[in-house]
Amino acid sequence: MLILRIRQAETALWDGRLDEAFDLARREEVRSHRQGQQLVGDLARALVARGWEHLKVGRLSEAMSDCGKAARLAGNSGDIAALRGAIEQAMSKENHNRHRHADVLACARECLDNGMLSGCEDLLASAEGETRRIEALRGEAAARRADADASLRRVEVAIERQDWSGAIEGLLAAWQTHASSDRLASLAAAVTDRVGMEIRAALDTGRLDRANLLMCRLRKLPRQGVEMRELSRALSKCQLAFECIEQGRLRQASEALRQLSALLPEAAWVRDALAHAEQTATGLEALRGGPLGLVSPSGSGASSLTVAVNDAPPAGRPDRLPASPDKPDGCVPMRFMLQIDGVGGFLVLLDRQITVGPAASSRSPDLPLMADRNLPPIRIERLEDDYFVSATDGVLVNGRAARRSLLSDGDKIGLSQRCRLRFGLPHPASSSAVLDVSGSRLPTGDVRRVILLDRNLVIGPAGTSHIRTDRVIEPIVLSVRDGRLLCGSSEPMTVDDRVVDRSTGIPMNSHVCVGPLSFVMVPA
Repeated sequence: MLILRIRQAETALWDGRLDEAFDLARREEVRSHRQGQQLVGDLARALVARGWEHLKVGRLSEAMSDCGKAARLAGNSGDIAALRGAIEQAMSKENHNRHRHADVLACARECLDNGMLSGCEDLLASAEGETRRIEALRGEAAARRADADASLRRVEVAIERQDWSGAIEGLLAAWQTHASSDRLASLAAAVTDRVGMEIRAALDTGRLDRANLLMCRLRKLPRQGVEMRELSRALSKCQLAFECIEQGRLRQASEALRQLSALLPEAAWVRDALAHAEQTATGLEALRGGPLGLVSPSGSGASSLTVAVNDAPPAGRPDRLPASPDKPDGCVPMRFMLQIDGVGGFLVLLDRQITVGPAASSRSPDLPLMADRNLPPIRIERLEDDYFVSATDGVLVNGRAARRSLLSDGDKIGLSQRCRLRFGLPHPASSSAVLDVSGSRLPTGDVRRVILLDRNLVIGPAGTSHIRTDRVIEPIVLSVRDGRLLCGSSEPMTVDDRVVDRSTGIPMNSHVCVGPLSFVMVPA
């Protein structure tokens, strides 16, 4: 019976049926027989040879199976060890290629989400395997390129009509889908130059209302040149001078007007306003220094003429918006919670300057954290479109200590070894920032993110949104205007199941629905 089994194994080996021969030859009685030992040696060599053939054509699992069978028959001989080493090396290379392919697809998706279509397409051209995912990304990139081209055609038509609002909206749409387009950069530069010329002309002729309207539209674009920064600074000086005059601080108004005169040398009205401000300041100082100054009970020359100045808010600090949550006119407080159904809670702060510190501190910070009460507070402030972090005892920004530092998207602010804040500027057309807390939490544990709101807040599916959710297809933009929070969306908006006029603002403590998205705003 044993000899018959050996003969059957030899016949299977000669016919190339190696798996059948292995099943017969692996028995102990066959391997211990002298004739069976010769069979085992021949079969092991045949399995190794077939393993190399599998390896050459990339059938790694079959090659490893043959190598294992040969090792069970003949042990770890030199040729078997060489085959196993080659297979393991090939498997390692295959795993590396698989991970590299996954990384390429992830990078391609990130490029696609950030509007870098050319980079996405270049990455997909080098990708191998998973043809379905590659083709899906290619199709999405092609669709976005088509959308960007359509948006740019609308921009060209709007430029011909001098419809700057339409041109800027078209540029923003193209920026979201194809930010790396050379045609987009060219059209954006053309729109910026034309609108910049109109803004400067409006400033020179004293049409500050028109200049401010055009600048508000232009600020939506993510890239601003030196000329636009200079015009924005000029408008800021105009606003500062007006506020100083309203508050009776005429010397500060004169200083702002002198700086404005250097920015707008062709504006004759600035020189006239400066002369009037200085003349009025001199006259008012003369009145206060004369007998009328003795009206003050202390005789110090300070009278009721200064009440308006003393009661005015500090320079550079805007008046607080009405904070009554129940007013029917849609006034928005300086801080509130945005509770979005199915997404989470978000703390929204409108102050230009906030403090961050432990909740148990003697001075309650604007952003309280459940951290050590001895943790020193830090201050984050917004100056125009830039954000700065500062602390009396210094603060760690990306691991480096500084008393004051300009923040950039992605910077990590260290309050302690465990407690950190990640600063972000997700949307290129908005100066609203976000703070993500790690190593600690807010007293209200349902807060997912803190938003430092400056004019606009974007809710949408893209990574450039301040609040990201796949519940909406098109982004929803919440904008602060005239003390109200307005909603910009093509979807209908209802408040407590009633259609409302968008211009009245979003009220507090009401259930708001914008298309598939529903949320409630409550005071914080």
